[in-house]
Amino acid sequence: MKAVIFDMDGTLFQTDRVLETSLEDTFEQLRLQGEWEGETPLQLYRDIMGVPLPKVWETLLPDCSG
Repeated sequence: MKAVIFDMDGTLFQTDRVLETSLEDTFEQLRLQGEWEGETPLQLYRDIMGVPLPKVWETLLPDCSG
């Protein structure tokens, strides 16, 4: 028997390590494009980690229409 584990919210694995690096890269691109000023909102992300992805982006980028 084979199994695949999906850990979408970081319950089983420390996905925050990968996700935080990805967020840094994403917000760096946004800064380069003039779409974001300031630091990457990592603490805000940590505060909402585990919520559905649309809620993450709604919280991190409230002024973007998607």
